[in-house]
Amino acid sequence: MNGLINISEATSIALHSCAWIAASESEFSSVKTISEGLGLSAHHTAKVTQQLVRAGILLSERGPSGGMKLAKPVSSISMMDLCEATGSFPADNGCLLKTSLCDGSGCMFGKVLCDENRRLLNIFTNTTLDDIVKSLEKSNRLDGMKGKAK
Repeated sequence: MNGLINISEATSIALHSCAWIAASESEFSSVKTISEGLGLSAHHTAKVTQQLVRAGILLSERGPSGGMKLAKPVSSISMMDLCEATGSFPADNGCLLKTSLCDGSGCMFGKVLCDENRRLLNIFTNTTLDDIVKSLEKSNRLDGMKGKAK
């Protein structure tokens, strides 16, 4: 169904996992540690992190001291990168009906939804993982993540 942008569970896991990894004081974070610390399914977290590895956002290393780490600086990973890596391609259309019935340009409500979706897409494109980590630091949420990541 069309309408306002919808964040998939995979994208949410990607965002939270990357924030966890960025907050981690260890070089690599295991999928088990990430999923347990965030209260996520280990199986789903493993699938998502592999998508992030294929997209070049994470590096993966096997072994007892292995796990996942960021492949790029936090300032170069956008929310849109995480959406795209997990197969979520937010659209900027606005109608709640199928696009074959209405493209969102024929009524006031559709135009409002289109405008809001474009605004959100701009935020996704221009908000980096660094911005998210800094917001977590300001809200004192990052300390809890660092403590769990050890």
